[in-house]
Amino acid sequence: MEPETPNNQPIRIGEILVEQGVLSEQQVFEIVQAQKKLHLPFGVLAERMFDVTLESIENAWIEQYHRFTGTIDLSELRFDDQALRMINRRQAWQFEILPVGFEPTGELMMAASRRRLARAVTFATSRMDKVVYFRIAESKQMQQFLKTYYPMPEISGELVEKAREMVD
Repeated sequence: MEPETPNNQPIRIGEILVEQGVLSEQQVFEIVQAQKKLHLPFGVLAERMFDVTLESIENAWIEQYHRFTGTIDLSELRFDDQALRMINRRQAWQFEILPVGFEPTGELMMAASRRRLARAVTFATSRMDKVVYFRIAESKQMQQFLKTYYPMPEISGELVEKAREMVD
């Protein structure tokens, strides 16, 4: 199912790649035609047919997800202690994630920064035994809340930024 905007218009990853100047409308058309025959994800075909980088596809996916879910304000949320114990301090800072709480159905809502969303999803699907869904939080606010819930007094903000630059 395609994510939709509030006015119920689908958000297509191909449209985002065109907006970002990665693909032309003709290339998107060709990929969609190939999808109908091959039944492969759009990103896989974009990579194969037009050498679109995995990074470009990931960035478009993050933009698509962000347009669908919007940005949450962490100051409006109540954090569940049990959820916060689902990850350790290193994981919180490394992936810029912040567990918020559990839905009645058991899913864990987790906030993530936009720039770390893809890595956060990979971490959650490979390391967590709960179904996790993400909401995107503004990066500066995320860092403030990480300092509150997962303090690292021995590490300065400058050191964290340098470490992130090395990974990115």
